[in-house]
Amino acid sequence: MAGEIVKTRGIVLSIRPWSRTSHVVTWLTPHGTVATLVKGAVRPKSAFLGQYDLFYLCDLLYYARASGDLHALREASPVELREHLRGDWRATALAGYAADLVRDFAPPGSESAVWFDFLDAFLAPAPDVPHLTRLIRLEMGLLELAGLAPDFSGLDSREPWTPFGLDSGRCGAGERIVRLAPRTVAAMRRPDAPDVSLDEKKDAVRFLGAFLSYHIERPPDVRRTLVRLVVT
Repeated sequence: MAGEIVKTRGIVLSIRPWSRTSHVVTWLTPHGTVATLVKGAVRPKSAFLGQYDLFYLCDLLYYARASGDLHALREASPVELREHLRGDWRATALAGYAADLVRDFAPPGSESAVWFDFLDAFLAPAPDVPHLTRLIRLEMGLLELAGLAPDFSGLDSREPWTPFGLDSGRCGAGERIVRLAPRTVAAMRRPDAPDVSLDEKKDAVRFLGAFLSYHIERPPDVRRTLVRLVVT
């Protein structure tokens, strides 16, 4: 691929300045994450003005450099602008959290295709879905993609709670044991089910926060702030 012009689709995960007039844009593509240098991105007559922004889905042409991880963007044409995110700051916060997780944990190569499809679907409008429900779906979905999903197969639905090892990722074993109720598991599996209460969703979010702290190295304050935003 090095030295070739690559044509693909990409979702904007992050934008950062490279100089006074240039950007580095990180994309998730079906072939992995790609960082591109956009020279003159903010000049008044730049061909890139309005062609990309956070969470946009774009058609891309970039020149794959033979060395280094920073490629040269040739063209970007928006396909989905995600305009619904510009009017809902909670949805935008969720989108940013999702983009950060995907940028850090999506695998290289063709294995990223399912991550790309997952993020593209997550960023689609969902006006009737509560933000707390979307957070649970996001974290459970990404844990499954990463092969880190908690194993609930040993849960005893006849008991009010079952011991769960956060460190082992399964019921009944581990050095850090928490109590896991059947209704909390139901809320993680089907947070959109009509019989799942708000308190059960909150319990699911608390469990996921504790579980994630063992298996994914992320600043806990970021997630705590996000949870406060989506619960209110």
